[in-house]
Amino acid sequence: MKPPPRNHTLLALSCGAALMLLLLLLQSRGAAPTVTPIPTPSTPQEECGGHEGELVVATGNDVSTGSVRRGVFDEWNDLIKPAGDPPAKLLEISGSTDVRRAQMAALAQAGSCEYDILVLDVAWVTEFARHGYIKPIELGDQGDRFLTGPLEAGQIDGEQYGVPFAADAPLEYRRLDRQSGDYLLQLDDNEMGTINFLEMIELGGGQVLDGDDRTTVALDDDRDDTWEALRSSKRMVSGTEESVTVLRESLHVDEDRSVVAFKEGRIGNRPVSYMRNWPIAFHQLASDPRMRGPDMRLLFDVRAPAADGGVLGGSVLAISQHIKPNKLDPAMRLINRLTSQEVQARLFACGGYSPVLTDVYERYEVGGGQACQRQDGSDITNASLAELATLASEIRRSIDRAQPRPKSPYYAQFSEVFRRCARGVWEQRVTKEAFFSSVGALEAALNGRIPDDLPPC
Repeated sequence: MKPPPRNHTLLALSCGAALMLLLLLLQSRGAAPTVTPIPTPSTPQEECGGHEGELVVATGNDVSTGSVRRGVFDEWNDLIKPAGDPPAKLLEISGSTDVRRAQMAALAQAGSCEYDILVLDVAWVTEFARHGYIKPIELGDQGDRFLTGPLEAGQIDGEQYGVPFAADAPLEYRRLDRQSGDYLLQLDDNEMGTINFLEMIELGGGQVLDGDDRTTVALDDDRDDTWEALRSSKRMVSGTEESVTVLRESLHVDEDRSVVAFKEGRIGNRPVSYMRNWPIAFHQLASDPRMRGPDMRLLFDVRAPAADGGVLGGSVLAISQHIKPNKLDPAMRLINRLTSQEVQARLFACGGYSPVLTDVYERYEVGGGQACQRQDGSDITNASLAELATLASEIRRSIDRAQPRPKSPYYAQFSEVFRRCARGVWEQRVTKEAFFSSVGALEAALNGRIPDDLPPC
C-alpha cells in the first residue's frame, strides 16, 4: 500500500535532523566536514505517492492582483488542455521562499513524487539540479524567446534545468505627493534581507561576489567603498543626485509590510516616500484607489535603480526527478502554455508578474500589447497601456543590469552567514574587522563546508 505523502516528509526531516546532529558532533571535535546532500532514494514509482490523476504544480502563494495566475490554470483545465492530459493542480505551499525550498527539498530527498512541476526561485536551481531533485529540460531553439538573464539562471553545468516563468529585479518606488519622507528597504531576517544587503553594497559601489557563477567572495578590507556602502544610512534616488535617509525600521520589514507602509506614507511615526521592492508591488499599488489622484493619475512613479548591482530574482518551472513517466509530456505541454506570449502578457497586465519573453517587453514598451480586461466583475483599477509601457521599460532595464546570486548548491548556507554579518553591522554590534573576517566562513558556506570555528559575526 502506498504511504501517505506526509510519511515522505517525516522521513526526509528525520534524515535531515540526523545529518545535522552528525555535523554538530564533528564540529565539536574540531573537524570541518563537507555538507553533502542526503542521498535521494530510488523509491519505486508505484510507491512514491503523488496524485495519480493530477499534474501537481508546487508553488508559493499567488500574489498577483486578482489571483490571475489561478485563472490561467483554470482556463488550461477547462478550455485548452488536451483531452488525455491530467488536469493541472496548483498547490500553493508557502509565501516564504525559505519555507517553500525546505519543503520541496524534503520531499525530493524522500523520493516522493507528490510534486510534478516545481516553481523554483532562481536562487535554488543549482541546489535542486546538482542534488538530483529535478530533471534537465530540452528547450531546443525555443530558448531564443527568453530574456538572457532569466534563461541563464536556469542553466546549470551547461544544461537547462528550469524554464523561465517570472522575471524579477529591483525597482524604486517614489511617492509624487509627499517627497519629504525617507527610504524603506526590506532587511528582515530572511532571504529578502540577504538580497537587500547585497544590493546595498553593490549598488553603493562596493563588491561582495565575483566570478562567472558569482561563487567567488570578493570582500576586501582594503576597499573602503564596500564598508561604507554597507554602513551608509543614505540611498541615492534613481535619476537624481538626491540622497535620502534609509529608515532603521527597514531591519524588521518584508515586502508586504513595506508596501503597506508606502501606501500609508509612514511606518510608525516616520514618513515614507521611497521604497525598494519587486515589480509585483506596482500592481498592488496601482490597483489601490488611495494611490491615484482625482484624475486617476498615479501618485507614485517607478524606476530601475540608479546603478548596476541589483539582484536578479524570479522563478523557473522545473520538472521533478520523481515525476511519473506518463506525466512528462503533459508537464511540458503545460510549461509551454505558461510561457506562451498570451499567458505571459496576461500575467503582466493583470497580475503584475514580470514577463520572461523578449517579444512581450518589446510590444509593451512601444505602447502595444493589451491592457487588462477583467471578466470577474471586480472593481480593481487596471494599469493603463501608458503605465504598462513605463513599467515594462523600467523592469527590463533593471533585469539587464541585475546580477544573479551565486550558483552554488549551498547558497542557502551562504545566505544565512552573510545576512547575519550584514545585519550585525546595521545593528551596530559587528565591527569592520569582524565583518571582513567572515570571508573564510562565506567561502566555506559556498563550498558546502561547515567551518570548525565559531561564526564570525
